[in-house]
Amino acid sequence: MAGMALAVGGTGCADTQKPVFQEPTTFTVNAPAFQDEFLATTGDMESKETFVLTCSQPDYGFAAKANYNAQVSLTGEFKDEVRDENDEVVSPATYATIQNQDVNNAAMSLRTYDLAVAMCTLLNINSEESWEAYLANGGKLEGFKVYMRATCEIAGVAGSFIASDNTVSYNNVGLSYAVPTAGKIFLVGDVAPESEKINFTAPTADNKEFYQDYALVEPEIGCKIYAGTFLMPSAEEAHAGATIDNVDTYVQWRFFTELNGWADKSVQVASHNDDFYKLPINELVETGVYNGDAVYGQGNWGVFLEEASDITMAVSLVDPAKPKVFFRMGKWDVTIAPDAAGINEPVFTAPEAE
Repeated sequence: MAGMALAVGGTGCADTQKPVFQEPTTFTVNAPAFQDEFLATTGDMESKETFVLTCSQPDYGFAAKANYNAQVSLTGEFKDEVRDENDEVVSPATYATIQNQDVNNAAMSLRTYDLAVAMCTLLNINSEESWEAYLANGGKLEGFKVYMRATCEIAGVAGSFIASDNTVSYNNVGLSYAVPTAGKIFLVGDVAPESEKINFTAPTADNKEFYQDYALVEPEIGCKIYAGTFLMPSAEEAHAGATIDNVDTYVQWRFFTELNGWADKSVQVASHNDDFYKLPINELVETGVYNGDAVYGQGNWGVFLEEASDITMAVSLVDPAKPKVFFRMGKWDVTIAPDAAGINEPVFTAPEAE
């Protein structure tokens, strides 16, 4: 009995012990197995191609769920950015950070696109003009030696950040032009340019310049939410003899992710799968707000406007299988914030008065 009591007492003591955090002092990144083989990068922002970099796990005093990422340098130096008292950059960082696609895994999965972005950043390539100047001045595209080190940190824990003691390299890396830009989709429908009235201009490459005025743009690069404010004509301007009883005469629209013609439903964010379908949403005028689900198809949204009106539109492709639309009467600024479930959605705020 005494032995049992001792065993129980010992177990109770162990259960009350809490892990004690200690700042790690050493951390190692492993040399890539194929470091001398050619590593191609890509300028395609949608590419899922990755390469691997592995590291040890720092000793935090307990088994911690930590975040692992990589830093890249073209010189072997890893110096932080320096700013002056006015918060102006005196000297830029000599490295760039690449986000691990599996952030809690010490066997890091790194995108070749992100590596290309890091290399362009370190080479001061930030536009097509600077890329063309780089090439014109004899800038190379292959044979880069890229130095890397690993970082580790427990989210929200001060003193947990550590960079690896050593650096490793990939010794034959190709350079691609990769400067992130905000994504666009296009409003196609009854629109009202200042100089003319256009009804459903063909969404083709030949009309690419025209559609720059009807582009919905990501407020944050890569957020997959697209927004813009557009002056829409009155129903009468769009369709002579328009009446509220005839949905065919409403102001109508849908969205295209690519300008490759009418036939490809996979690039059309619509109210319905069927062509010539019109979903009336006059609650947009009555309440000023319309939120709804969308599909990939050829149906339009339609609203009866008695006069030309500004409408702010946002389209979410965060879940590409479940597109959503958000419409507001008037001019609004659109930002991005997570909803209660942690999914990003557009946030509409009134623009500041000029």
